[in-house]
Amino acid sequence: MHLPAQLAMSARRIERTYKRLRSDAWRTALRSDWIGQRINRPWLARRYLEIMKQPLRLAPPIGFNDRVVHRMLYDRDPMLKRICDKVAVREVIRERVGAEFIVPLLGIWSDAADIAWPSLPDGFVLKPSHGSGIAVLVRRTAELDRDALARQAQTWLQRDYFDQSFEWGYLGVPRRILAEPLLRGPDGELPAEPQVMTFGGKAAMIRVLTGPKSTPQRRDNWFDAEGAPLSFHSLKIPRGDYRLAPSVARRLVEVAERAAKGFQQLRVDFYLTADGLRIGELTPYHGAGLNRWSEPGCDRLLGRLWQEPNAIGMIPDLGQAIRDAAPHDPSPWIEQYRKRAVA
Repeated sequence: MHLPAQLAMSARRIERTYKRLRSDAWRTALRSDWIGQRINRPWLARRYLEIMKQPLRLAPPIGFNDRVVHRMLYDRDPMLKRICDKVAVREVIRERVGAEFIVPLLGIWSDAADIAWPSLPDGFVLKPSHGSGIAVLVRRTAELDRDALARQAQTWLQRDYFDQSFEWGYLGVPRRILAEPLLRGPDGELPAEPQVMTFGGKAAMIRVLTGPKSTPQRRDNWFDAEGAPLSFHSLKIPRGDYRLAPSVARRLVEVAERAAKGFQQLRVDFYLTADGLRIGELTPYHGAGLNRWSEPGCDRLLGRLWQEPNAIGMIPDLGQAIRDAAPHDPSPWIEQYRKRAVA
């Protein structure tokens, strides 16, 4: 090889090494509390303003979304690590409410090449242990492209979920692949998914999601803690017509409050299966603090409950309280924020 060619190859090698070291240094900075908070805070504020069309309030946090982002940036409760780990959270559920509420585990692997495909049933779910909202539902094993799914699962293992979410509870969680059975509801279809919103260990309201995730059939339904329908819904998902039996609502509340004990705020995610209630996740970062509801008062009221959970028992009509909490037009406030940002 001639000298110019050798020099060019060496230059490319040095450039690749420099880019990798620069990327590693940046990732390390983002993960440190002192530097990371100072970098992540303005980025999260810009993202919030762009999506929510109003400024993020962190000093102090006021609304529910403000408080979720504040938790992402500043809350370092070690329990957040346990509940964000899809393996470790199983022991938390076992300790607090009992093993009967745990979704069965079919297998756990640190390398996609080790997945024991022949041992898996005809219907199963594959997911990473270190992320949120990521899963592949396999309904018929005969139609499965194992190689494609293995490649997808391997990409999960290459990423720390914190690097895309900035949710501290996921930082450094061991990266593994889990397989669980594909759960079914009493009608043989995918089960309804209740989510109980708790504050200070007390249930305030229940959300029930129906229909397959990320499909036009997905529906959003909200209820008070006694199962009475509420009129609002997430703007990301159309409102449904699900009816929650009061007896089921009471059972959800009872189990969720035991699971959420000791947390200032926690969402307890269930499945209504043919075999009874199962807890899928304990979620501390609802919607990453980017929740848009059809009723503007939701954010303000839930922010108040986060700060004053004892107020839950003092609200006779949750729907009316949400309507009463609707904020004034934020447009002038946004314009002032933008002017300060430019200045």
